[in-house]
Amino acid sequence: MKVQIKNLKPNPFRDMDNYPIMQDKVQSLINSINQTGFWDNILARKNNGNIEIAYGHHRLVVLRKLFKPDDYVDIPVRELDDSTMIRIMANENDESWGTSPKIIDETIGVVRKYILSEHGQTYIKTKNPIRGKDYFYSIEAFQISEFLNGNWVESRVNFSLERIKAEETEETHEQHIDKEAVEMYPTQRSAINFVKAVKQIKNITPEQQRNVAKRMIEKESFGELVIKSELLDEKYRGKKKKEDKEEKHILELKFMMIECTNIMKKLNSKFTILYDYQTEHNLNFNEYKDLPEAQYFRNQMLTLMSKLRQFAKRGGEQNDKREIK
Repeated sequence: MKVQIKNLKPNPFRDMDNYPIMQDKVQSLINSINQTGFWDNILARKNNGNIEIAYGHHRLVVLRKLFKPDDYVDIPVRELDDSTMIRIMANENDESWGTSPKIIDETIGVVRKYILSEHGQTYIKTKNPIRGKDYFYSIEAFQISEFLNGNWVESRVNFSLERIKAEETEETHEQHIDKEAVEMYPTQRSAINFVKAVKQIKNITPEQQRNVAKRMIEKESFGELVIKSELLDEKYRGKKKKEDKEEKHILELKFMMIECTNIMKKLNSKFTILYDYQTEHNLNFNEYKDLPEAQYFRNQMLTLMSKLRQFAKRGGEQNDKREIK
């Protein structure tokens, strides 16, 4: 269908004010069009007298650069309902900006709003599949993933929902997550680690969160523990009160204990597997003690046991001092 460029509108479910345009992609398309003619990789629909693009927004930018508003282009126009327009938008976002937290949240926010307005909480007609607890997140995440035909996995959807809901309830939420700081992070995983870290430290301001985000990006360091350390340094920067220093030390101790607890839980599980394997196959560790792997294993075991004794002894000494007092 021949359409005047001035009559082409973007996907109504896309926030074009915040939609990032890749200038290198625009230039590449300009070069291709100049060499081979217009690429018709645009799909549109008629809606209330407008021609709305489902996908191909970079090409729309190029068309407006190369041609006059009254010029015509020949593009496919199909009958597309709102749900299809949203699914197409989500797929285009995923292909072009799949790792950007900002675009992920924009996409999930649109889908969530549409499902709630059109279907409420009863969108999914069938029962949820049975799955292990490590793979199930929430009914809402499941619904959104199903709506997008499973192209967006539940974990990804769920983490986005957590950020969106934190912004919606910032007045009552114990710790506000700064949207601008989250959007600085280059990937979904790095943004998730940042949000987890911020939630564990009370009363850290949006400005402090942005300062930490900038430093993490400069260092290209995105681990949760590293971010927590930076957040603590930022929160207590310049403070000299004894109470402030003590609070920081307690928080750092708490985080280290949580990390050690998680490691010990994994270690206990591994030792259980090792013990069961020896028992099942009637193996004696001492018979293989000369293996390099066995020697290294034993050394690490002895070191660990020594550290645990030192830690336990220090804790006992401190308890004895308190009892004496």
